[in-house]
Amino acid sequence: MSKATTRVRFTIVDDELRVSVPKELDTLTDFFETEIGTSEAMLGLIEHHVRHERTWQFTGNACHLYLDGQTVTIEHDYAGTRTTVDRADFRILLSDLRAVLTDHR
Repeated sequence: MSKATTRVRFTIVDDELRVSVPKELDTLTDFFETEIGTSEAMLGLIEHHVRHERTWQFTGNACHLYLDGQTVTIEHDYAGTRTTVDRADFRILLSDLRAVLTDHR
């Protein structure tokens, strides 16, 4: 896991997902908070595609997700920012989020 992605933290505050990320991964904050939030169904959908599809695109309310081989790119529609991470690192982040949501139940 990259040094930057090891510093991503998920918490639930007043039933809302809050994400803390290093500056270089700032786009992930809106993706996780806005597109997934505390929805286990949405998390499951994204986990499935990240695990099983070589390429895939997801268009949410504020962000796009692009799978391309071994990378995942999140692009913020309004801010125009973009973050690309290794697919394996992104899978770990999804797993970390799953653990936080499971503990919150």
